[in-house]
Amino acid sequence: DQQDHEDSHRNATLHSHSLPEDKSPVHYQYKGCYIMTAVKSGLMVIDQYRADVRIRYEQCLAQLQARSAETQQVLFPEVVQFRASEQPLLERVLPRLSAIGFELTDLGQGSYAVNGIPTGLDGLNYVQLLHDMVTDAVNSSGDSMDDLNSTLALSMARHVAIPQGQVLSNDEMENLVNELFACSNVNYTPDGKLILSILPQQDIEKLLG
Repeated sequence: DQQDHEDSHRNATLHSHSLPEDKSPVHYQYKGCYIMTAVKSGLMVIDQYRADVRIRYEQCLAQLQARSAETQQVLFPEVVQFRASEQPLLERVLPRLSAIGFELTDLGQGSYAVNGIPTGLDGLNYVQLLHDMVTDAVNSSGDSMDDLNSTLALSMARHVAIPQGQVLSNDEMENLVNELFACSNVNYTPDGKLILSILPQQDIEKLLG
């Protein structure tokens, strides 16, 4: 009910604003890119892609830590070929790819058959995703296990997040907002990009004179 919906948001912080208890459950999508909703202090604007990157990042990170991802088998396995320069890091990366749902079989010479992929990746180019994840890991400045997990989680999140321009139903927008405010950080993506902003009520009034 409405009270439960309001209570679920009380602990989220937006800069110096707390998500108000009278937040409207109705959202408006602007140009397939932004979710707009009225809050007590004005109008909240959420970048839907960046919001989903944050959501997917935290989900993937949790799966890496718990090794809890589900795998779906591929009917016609494709082969992914990694560069020689990436081979030294593969020993560290492959167990983490397995932890988030990839099932790879070593064919030798840097080639791997992709027999299984994380559940929910239907329609995505998972061979390109694997290439990009390993490339990002190679180019990462961090060397610790946490740094590697974070890099892989962000790379995965960028690929699977809702793209800009995708039209969402009101239920989909509501779910996205709810999942965002369940994240540890609602304001910024893992790489520091702003997810949301609030246009204050007084600024709206000034626009209208």
